[in-house]
Amino acid sequence: MSVKFADELEKYVVLKLALDKYKGTTRTLEAGFQIAGSEVRERIRKHEKRLLKLYFCNWVAPYYGNLKDWRDESPIYVLYQGRLVSGLYLCGQNEFDEGKSWGQVHYFFTDPAFKGRGLHSILFSKAIDRAKSWNLQGVIISTDRYLLPKVYVEWGAIPWKEVKKVNSWMPLTPSKKFLELLRKLIRTLGRPL
Repeated sequence: MSVKFADELEKYVVLKLALDKYKGTTRTLEAGFQIAGSEVRERIRKHEKRLLKLYFCNWVAPYYGNLKDWRDESPIYVLYQGRLVSGLYLCGQNEFDEGKSWGQVHYFFTDPAFKGRGLHSILFSKAIDRAKSWNLQGVIISTDRYLLPKVYVEWGAIPWKEVKKVNSWMPLTPSKKFLELLRKLIRTLGRPL
């Protein structure tokens, strides 16, 4: 059985990348492609959700409410002739409490028809540029895909920790946050916890 680039691991590999250690890419977008952000979000939201579900099968809840320091500038997208084909999200803080100067890159996705065009490296480079403009020291990267840790190490990241997967619809959400959300839901339904 051969292992594919995006095959899923049974754990999350968490890496740290100090911005001054990033080994950038020389790749550029081909004709017809463009970088976009939150200004297109309402128009592409339905397609964005569909693409996220391809990679994150348990995708249910809106993510921006659960990610630390989500900003209007957090989404970074690649459009092809106006259609969403790839994206990721940069937040100004991280879920591992590694300090306020460490952001986190979340949920990279690409339409399968557009794989192999270097979109990941281009988007990641844009995220690093944005992290620098936010005066961050570095970014945390968490992945459960087979070859991505190796790619991130080549870009200058260092492996930091591994996190066991739990059967949850909330990816890597600390249990305290989950309990807060559960209590809020129960209060909304009118039942005390």
